[in-house]
Amino acid sequence: MTRRQGTRRGRETGGQGIGPGRGMTHGQEPGARGRTRRTAFTAVAAVLALTALQGRAVADSTPSPSGEPAAPAVWQPAGKALAGAATTVDAPQMQPATTYRDTIGPGETKYYGIALDARTSAYASAFAVPASGSRVAYGDGIELKLESAGGEDCDSADSHFQDEGDVRPIGTAVSRLIGVASSCQGADQYTLQVHRTSDGTSDPGAWPLELRYVGEPALEPGTTARPAPGFGTASPTPLTTGTARQARGGTSFGTAAAVKTGIWKDRVLPGETRFYRVPVDWGQQVTVFANFSSAQVTDDSAYVSSGVRLAAYSPVRELIDSENRAYEGAQTSISEQLAPVSYANRAASDDQVARVRYAGPYYFAVTVHPEVATAVKGPVPVVLRIQMEGAAQAGPAYDGDPGVAGIGVDAHDLSSANGAPAGGAASSGTSGLRFLAFAALGAGTVLLLGLAGWIASARRRAARTVRTPTAEAPQSGYGPPPAW
Repeated sequence: MTRRQGTRRGRETGGQGIGPGRGMTHGQEPGARGRTRRTAFTAVAAVLALTALQGRAVADSTPSPSGEPAAPAVWQPAGKALAGAATTVDAPQMQPATTYRDTIGPGETKYYGIALDARTSAYASAFAVPASGSRVAYGDGIELKLESAGGEDCDSADSHFQDEGDVRPIGTAVSRLIGVASSCQGADQYTLQVHRTSDGTSDPGAWPLELRYVGEPALEPGTTARPAPGFGTASPTPLTTGTARQARGGTSFGTAAAVKTGIWKDRVLPGETRFYRVPVDWGQQVTVFANFSSAQVTDDSAYVSSGVRLAAYSPVRELIDSENRAYEGAQTSISEQLAPVSYANRAASDDQVARVRYAGPYYFAVTVHPEVATAVKGPVPVVLRIQMEGAAQAGPAYDGDPGVAGIGVDAHDLSSANGAPAGGAASSGTSGLRFLAFAALGAGTVLLLGLAGWIASARRRAARTVRTPTAEAPQSGYGPPPAW
């Protein structure tokens, strides 16, 4: 914001009061030279203050002298603000392929409206992001339910903390599948219900929410999806050859780092959750091994039972599976093997198979429990070994564009899988500071340019005044204004 600064013409004093000042020419107002200098010094001080602000912003966004971030990066829910209602009749309407943000308090239930036709399968997700450092108890979490206007339960799911103090983003998605169930098949007004469970000892503050709803078009009339490939469930041998490439996981689905088959390395601070997305095409099966390396131990007696975690999510943000291991500074490993991607999986009785029913970016979240900070110093080195089985196959014939819902894999998805966070943002915690730094630098530049032009104009006015004969010469003077 630029503050407008006007110059008010001073009152003439004639020969009374202070009288003409030194170096004054006829027509120059008393004290103008002093006001000129004071204004210049004020402008310079403003520039210096903004420069200091810029330096502070840059310094705050840089790692500590050890080269590591000073604090865990956190997910800042994005999207349009949408206040969920306390009753279904007042539920605000959600639009497809749109991200929303809200908050939810302990024990609170919120409702959001979703209008569906009789052909489109729909998926609504909600994720809560408790503040870093807040207290959560076992069983705290959120519970989702999708209902029709007639009160039919279309789907329900929940996500709860499984350990004391396990602060991290939690959530999943619920769905309305066409042709799979007998209920919730018609065109109707549906409602997404989000409820927060909370222990009495947990922090009472509201949790930020990020919500999203997407639609999957129906298949073209007369077409059927091919059956799932016949892959086994035996876990493949982890990759042991090749150079590990650097990745920097994002703090959310929207900033997840794109990675593909190969070996990737990263570093995760206690209290952080880092997201990675892997493009998996129709007919392919992905396995991810997360190797948590040894770190510098500071307390041999510390033990965190769920110290490290690996979670897998579908392209519509539905939780597929989540595994954790104890961690006390010694290396350990977790793996997630998903079913081969097939449209026909939606009819599977196994939930973990049924959720792998479309090609697209599958998300893997790596979490280090906040209490790991009591056992080790600094971040935990993590190596992700990603393996893909099976050749990509042609997808089903959709009667519409499934890409709007994030379904499908194209050449760009593969070529952009270079380990960088989406959008190039390293973390939400530093982006605001980096913006502030650039804003301060820009404001300082504007002030400097304005100050230079103002001084040049003042010197030209002074020169014109000196060349004009005056009836009364000054008694003494200091000459022209000094050069800045």
